[in-house]
Amino acid sequence: MTTTTVGALRETVPGERRVALVPELVPAVGRLGATVLIEPGAGALAGHHDADYRAAGAAVAGRAELLNHADVLLGLHPPSVDPARELRPGQVLAAMLRPHRIPYLVRQWADRGVTAIGLDLAPDLPAAYPLDAEASQSRVAGYRAVLLAATRLDRCLPPWGAADGLFDPVRVLVVGAGHAGLQAIDTARRLGAQVSVVELRHRERGAVTVLGTGLLDLPGLHPVADDRELWEILDQEHPAWVAGLAGAAACHDVVVTTLGLPDRIPPVLLHRAAVARMRPGSVLVDLAVGPEGGNIEGVLPETMTLVGDGVTVIGAGELAAQVPATASRAYAHNVLALLGRLLRGGAPAADPVLGPMLVTDRGTVRHEPTRRLLLEATAVAGLP
Repeated sequence: MTTTTVGALRETVPGERRVALVPELVPAVGRLGATVLIEPGAGALAGHHDADYRAAGAAVAGRAELLNHADVLLGLHPPSVDPARELRPGQVLAAMLRPHRIPYLVRQWADRGVTAIGLDLAPDLPAAYPLDAEASQSRVAGYRAVLLAATRLDRCLPPWGAADGLFDPVRVLVVGAGHAGLQAIDTARRLGAQVSVVELRHRERGAVTVLGTGLLDLPGLHPVADDRELWEILDQEHPAWVAGLAGAAACHDVVVTTLGLPDRIPPVLLHRAAVARMRPGSVLVDLAVGPEGGNIEGVLPETMTLVGDGVTVIGAGELAAQVPATASRAYAHNVLALLGRLLRGGAPAADPVLGPMLVTDRGTVRHEPTRRLLLEATAVAGLP
């Protein structure tokens, strides 16, 4: 029986401090029947040195050697390698790929015969939850978002002297109760804030109720069944949503927005005019922001701007990377769950969990939104 070699790459994206595999899980990968290669320095920014990996049973190998020998390549982001020269047919690439942002690179992976698996594309199934890196990293980001807002807020959180009744409590509004939103809610409550939540989806509303946090219903809107119905409201910029959310934001000191889907441009939830009407000294953190924009009009990743008379708007970017030890450990558990399914044999496309996570396989682009982007680009270019 041929042994599978798993290789963890060092991240090259500026500001990225996470690593795809931590030393404590190397023995668990070995028990799956795989050997582990680590690129030198891959875990240094997350507090894991090459010696730690060697002690756990991994071998440290340069990038060229790792790319040549690894059957499964692991990373946080798509690796900065030339598919035609540095990848080989049949090789598996697993990372948070966000394929709709890189359609032409996805096409190259398919042409090269690489099987690309998106750890950000786990289906909504109980069996898929251990593989869901989007969920694990979103929880870390939700925690970090509240701390980031607290450092920029013009008041203490919890408010200094609240026990004697001289100060009003800090009011936090969380928009969206997915993984990031739920963690933001829990963190803000633990810090003593009064938390309200805007969420229309039935299942997410139930999760908020379990936390014991109040739901803020917007006049003229009713709960919806799922993402599809919610996005119909957001895409239409329903007047009740626009006016209701703007009014709710004006009554809070901190707003954390989290509404986004992996395959879609984030909807604009708050326009600059609404932000400008908030109390000077308030803070908004947009966790859904990406290169195409975010939930707050005009926001960009890794930015901090002042709107109106001193309202701080923060485009979050990769907040999980700012907590590399915790985020890397959580991600490594997602990777271990992925390897457990992948290495037991069988075609990934036939696996109910792995199938929806496939971006490319057997020479084809399997991720439907990316495939549509490529077809549209081909049609515009007039190619057959």
